[in-house]
Amino acid sequence: MPSPSSLRRKRWSLLAAATVVPLLATGLTALQTPAQAQKPQAKPRTASTHKVTLITGDVVTVTTSADGEQDAVVDRPVHAVGRVRMQEHRGDLYVLPDEAVSLIAANKLDRRLFNVTDLIEMGYDDAHASGVPVIATYAPTKSKAAPAAPRGSKLSRALPSIHGAALKADKKQARTFWDAITPAASAQQTLGAGVAKLWLDGRVTVNLAESVPMVGAPQAWDLGFNGAGVKVAVLDTGIDPTHPDLATQIDDKVSFVPGEDTSDLNGHGTHVASTIVGTGAASGGANKGVAPGADLIVGKVLNNDGTALNSWIIEGMQWAAESGADVISMSLGDSSLTDGTDPMSLAVDQLSAQYDTLFVIAAGNAGPQSIGSPGTAPSALTVGAVDKGDNLAWFSSTGPLLASGTVKPDMTAPGVAINAARSQQQSPAQGDGMYWSIDGTSMATPHISGAAAILKQRHPEWSGQRIKEALVSNAKPLADWYSPFEVGTGRLDIPAALTGTVQTSGALSFGLYDWPHEPTDAPVTKTITYRNSGTADVTLNLGLTAQAPFTLNTTSVTVPAGGTADATVTGDPTAVDYGTFAGYVVATDATSGTAVARTSVGLVKEDERYNLTITLKDRAGNPTAGRAVVNKSDDWYPMVVDVDADGETTVRVRAGEYAVYTTMDFQGERGPDALATADLVVPGIVMNQAREVELDASRARLLDIAAPQRTEDRSRIVDYEIGFSDGQSARITDVIPVWYDEVYVSPVAQPAQGSFHLAATWRQAEPNVRLSLLGGLVPVPVTLQPGSPLTAGTDKLATVYAGSGTAADYAGLKASGKVAVVKRTDDVTPDERAAAAAAAGVKMLVVVNDGLGVLNEVYLDTTVPVVSVHHGAGTLLAAAAAKGLKLTVTRVPYATYLYDFSRDFVGSVPDSPLVYHPAPAELAKIDARYHSPSKKQWEGGGIRADMTMGPRRVFSQREFFPMTRTEWVTPGTAWHETHSQGEWEDRAFLDSYAAGTTTRLNWFAPAAHPSFGEGYSVRNSRWQDSMTLNVQAWTPAGQAVDHGGSLGWGTHPEHLALYQGDTLISEDDHGDMQWFDVPTGTKDYRLVYDAERDAAEWRLSTRTHTEWGFTSGTVDSDWFEPMSLLELDYLLDTDLSGDVPGGSTQRISLVAGAQRGGGEAAVGTVTEITLDVSYDDGATWQKVTLTRQGDGSWAGDLRLPRKAGFVSIRGSAETSTGYTIKQEVIRAYGIR
Repeated sequence: MPSPSSLRRKRWSLLAAATVVPLLATGLTALQTPAQAQKPQAKPRTASTHKVTLITGDVVTVTTSADGEQDAVVDRPVHAVGRVRMQEHRGDLYVLPDEAVSLIAANKLDRRLFNVTDLIEMGYDDAHASGVPVIATYAPTKSKAAPAAPRGSKLSRALPSIHGAALKADKKQARTFWDAITPAASAQQTLGAGVAKLWLDGRVTVNLAESVPMVGAPQAWDLGFNGAGVKVAVLDTGIDPTHPDLATQIDDKVSFVPGEDTSDLNGHGTHVASTIVGTGAASGGANKGVAPGADLIVGKVLNNDGTALNSWIIEGMQWAAESGADVISMSLGDSSLTDGTDPMSLAVDQLSAQYDTLFVIAAGNAGPQSIGSPGTAPSALTVGAVDKGDNLAWFSSTGPLLASGTVKPDMTAPGVAINAARSQQQSPAQGDGMYWSIDGTSMATPHISGAAAILKQRHPEWSGQRIKEALVSNAKPLADWYSPFEVGTGRLDIPAALTGTVQTSGALSFGLYDWPHEPTDAPVTKTITYRNSGTADVTLNLGLTAQAPFTLNTTSVTVPAGGTADATVTGDPTAVDYGTFAGYVVATDATSGTAVARTSVGLVKEDERYNLTITLKDRAGNPTAGRAVVNKSDDWYPMVVDVDADGETTVRVRAGEYAVYTTMDFQGERGPDALATADLVVPGIVMNQAREVELDASRARLLDIAAPQRTEDRSRIVDYEIGFSDGQSARITDVIPVWYDEVYVSPVAQPAQGSFHLAATWRQAEPNVRLSLLGGLVPVPVTLQPGSPLTAGTDKLATVYAGSGTAADYAGLKASGKVAVVKRTDDVTPDERAAAAAAAGVKMLVVVNDGLGVLNEVYLDTTVPVVSVHHGAGTLLAAAAAKGLKLTVTRVPYATYLYDFSRDFVGSVPDSPLVYHPAPAELAKIDARYHSPSKKQWEGGGIRADMTMGPRRVFSQREFFPMTRTEWVTPGTAWHETHSQGEWEDRAFLDSYAAGTTTRLNWFAPAAHPSFGEGYSVRNSRWQDSMTLNVQAWTPAGQAVDHGGSLGWGTHPEHLALYQGDTLISEDDHGDMQWFDVPTGTKDYRLVYDAERDAAEWRLSTRTHTEWGFTSGTVDSDWFEPMSLLELDYLLDTDLSGDVPGGSTQRISLVAGAQRGGGEAAVGTVTEITLDVSYDDGATWQKVTLTRQGDGSWAGDLRLPRKAGFVSIRGSAETSTGYTIKQEVIRAYGIR
């Protein structure tokens, strides 16, 4: 059995209400059946819906069914630009607006801000958080003041350790915040408001009360070692000498910042210092530092803004070393990715050798391969960060050093949400209290600085490098999947370093070998020196955790007491093809078998790389600027490449299989005001040599899809799935925005290896608004604008031309009750345009586009319906309006017919016209009836998803209940459908329809009753001695496809109980996705389920009681096997409110049968079926005589009372194998 987390997300449905787009390379793999099933530790999750507002203002609605299947719907904010990209990465859904993609690629935005799955799990969905918590890091400025919080956000706390601030972006003002931080994003790929990068402020908790014990400091204290007599220098932003935790700890302090004293207005330095020497006085000793007995000297080398010149820092380093500091702690660094030969690194090495001091330096907070100076110095003890679970912190800079391949960091320490002293000299705007919690390798570094002080106290004769060796070689190993380039030798372990008697020399770096490689690359041999500070000789067995390209010259050494012994490691670049190779030499005490020391080893051999030249050409075949996405088969994230106006760029890429994709806009061919877009893709690129790829819009073919009736486009999706020969795939989903008139795709030849699939899905529906001149003879296509009100009806209205639509343009016009035609300009906002029209009494506003394509502007709080018209047609319409000609206006708020089309191109896309104009006989027809049993008029929504290619391609439609609609779909396509009114969801399972057929579908039809409907695709099942049951409480009746119906989780009382015989096995207050442990062997069971819902809200099916009897036996299988139970369904001929006429004869039919999906044979055949009805909510019952019908149902006729009321039903059935069902539905349907 999979764990609950594996049920968590099986498929994503991708949808945007206005726009959406490419789902980039995801490396999707099929779920595998495990070799041996294991029982989960918790119950599988139930159905849920979450709304998540992103910092761009996009609102993502994620609906998760009980089986983990998920739909994602994106509502775009006002003034949003471009499309939305959706990507599934390791099971998490990312929603990536075009406006953010280039900033993510430029490392200006944290991708986690768009990880909807994590946002929900962290409690950052809209139901639990009113704002998006972010961390802004700022670009260096001359100002000493912290940058003001951008509009739409509030400062939560300053974060001087990373020169940033924690902000809360108000979700109601998310778009305001986004506009404030991205004024120039599209042009320069930079943020505004002084922000250098924006990160998600993830939810974690830890403090010194946890991190100090985590590294073992209390054990050292118990042995009498707290750093006493050891001098530690902190070079940072200064210090607050009045803080209770530090007031007795400071021996000296000097500022090297011109014009600033040692006061800590920033707060970073005080926090760092207290982690080393803090007494914890302000917390009753809880937040005590690692080495509270050490002597502290403070050099202020960073100004109050947290920045510095290199010369200030070097001067401070010199002072600290000359002052006799045994340990110099530096939680700072710059962005230069050097090989350790820069001025600051050289200063570290020189001072370390000259003064025998140890520099402990932060690795940095910029992620992979980003360690900067002075942490690049070979002699520095360079520190990465882990969280309280010993997981590498997401921000922690890792190696190897780019220029040299050197192994860094040396080790790690706790650095996530470290709660330490807060400078009382900080601005009140940065928070209050004696302590504050911040993240960073800056916070990890002082833990090791304190540990070094403790070790120096224990061994005052040891040099700084000897202390480094002891700390590094005795670090606690972390998870096997971490490399020395990420975590060094592991996480700080003070007791091991303090009590251990064996130490090794530092990490062995064998260098960086560039591609192409020479067969003459010589092996390099380096020496490890083992020291024994004990009183007895020790024999060490040596082993490598990584083999090629490393070899040891010996498998053991004997280290004399108080002496040393050497071993050598050889790194041979010719022994491996290419890659980053790292591991550990582990020394194990031959007597005890205990590992006593570890040494990091690393070698970098650049992998095979070639030049990929990408050329972009416009519709005329000329070079053009743009942006291309490069997907490699085994890369988690795609590469985004900008192409300049010369239309060509070259990138150096690793060998392997690639696909390159871009979109391109141009003037369409259906008229001078048409706007077109093209999806251009080249799959199957094998990079085993330099290659050139051309993405040429002049060769793209029009996707021409049209319905037999007059329609308008509601949704258009172009979906690619590119399979690579290694089993990985790239998924690109482009939901075309409404403003494009034409959609083109590039011809694609069958890839030489791998696979290719293009799917085009179009929804077209009855137009919301139809305009025509001359009594309907001259139609004028228009588009209803988002936010515009609309009521049904048809009118013939006079027209007026009102210029650009300002209030002044209406002066002297008799516009009341007429259609006003105006021309769009940037000088008049949509709200101003609508307000002026409303003030003039206009009946409808028509806005003529001033550019290409369909105008699509959002109108807020307007009472006037607003439509847009193309520039060409609008110009003619404006001329007609100037003459006062009349328009026929037809308004349809909710379409009464629609078409869902699906076209698939498997293997290739032909270089020929892509035309799909099906006749009605070539389609499948659906007569859809949408009931509203509550008799309320609901505005809800529904989706139909093409399941040909998962994740699902989804159409969304605004719906009104009750209603009827004629729907036409492409035959043979696997469709999934879901509709919602309020909290009630009616979900259908997969179904396809044959050409020329008509199917009647009823949604929310009475009698809603408990079932095991296929709509949620989770079947009852048995595995060994465990059983799962999934009851859907409010499944509508009488469907041509299997449905499942449910209300929101926890919104109504329900109770489920499972009995074996008369023995209660388990019970729960929810019916969906329940897990039970049951007795071994074949037994008879009884499942009892009760559910209620509010009669005032829902009117019908207000209370149900169902009992199932069945037999189940132990299943000896590695996976759950489907288990079928007996079900009832009801066929009723009611109106859309769920009522029948009083005094009439009403036929009611029952259908009894096994739940489909597997295990049906065990249920047997129906041998008995009964039906009773009640007109007094179940107080009394009347038997209904049933006769078997030719279709297998059982039918009876009722003579209904004349008085309005309700019919309750009680049905039962039994089979030849003893399976039973008894079901009671109170107020199943109504009598009017």
